Amino acid sequence: MRRDGYWVEVISTGDEILFGRIVDTNSAWIARRAAELGVWLRRVTSVGDDLGEISGVLREALGRGPDLVLFTGGLGPSEDDLTVEAIGLALGRDVVLDQGAVERIRRRYEERGIHDTVRGERMARVVDGSRALENPVGMATGMEVVEGGSTVMTFPGVPSEMKAMFDAYAAPLIEGRTTSRFAANTVVARVVFRDFFPVYRGMQADYPDVYIKNAATPPESPEERVRMKDITVDVVAEGGSREESELILGEVLAEFGRRLGEVGGRLILDAEVRRA
Repeated sequence: MRRDGYWVEVISTGDEILFGRIVDTNSAWIARRAAELGVWLRRVTSVGDDLGEISGVLREALGRGPDLVLFTGGLGPSEDDLTVEAIGLALGRDVVLDQGAVERIRRRYEERGIHDTVRGERMARVVDGSRALENPVGMATGMEVVEGGSTVMTFPGVPSEMKAMFDAYAAPLIEGRTTSRFAANTVVARVVFRDFFPVYRGMQADYPDVYIKNAATPPESPEERVRMKDITVDVVAEGGSREESELILGEVLAEFGRRLGEVGGRLILDAEVRRA
């Protein structure tokens, strides 16, 4: 399956990810949402709360020439929330406070009876020359900055805030620059183990523009190779519209099922096609 077109990368920040204290569900959600909009997520990078590490990762990403780099995390009020400073360091730009964001934060703090807003105003940080992105759910402000041919956007690490900001700012940008849509289904091939791989490899060869990938399947003993097995397979099809991609997906799954039937197996489908 080809991987050209609009190029998106994600950089997720936070020591809690590298320590294994939380799972980076944000990147998985962005990958699925980006596919709905017709783009491959080319790379996901996780990095800790270190100024030099974050800035270095961004410089490396920009060196690859992506269309869009999305940051998640590091926009809060804590001293180790360093995403904005790291971007400023990488781009050679000063960090400033967006006054509109400062006013919103002050109002939100005052509504909670908090009058010392200096620490909270760190959530209004942006780099000079960027566009501040208002957070419709929380207080941490995002930003959009263009460097060369790449756009960099920052979103909070809180999933509900990240999702709202992605849909408000990144999704329209992506939709305006893509012409593809994806459809996907995770299916189960119920077939004698030794008969699966000739069918599977034949499908991959005959449908090179469709992503067909079986779950990691360990080698089986001779006795197990002649037994009926359930093997999970992911199938992702691309088309010029959602309807076209779902039509292609349906045709591929029908042919996959037909070929499995020829060797005494069958294809077990999801209740409905899920959009990738």
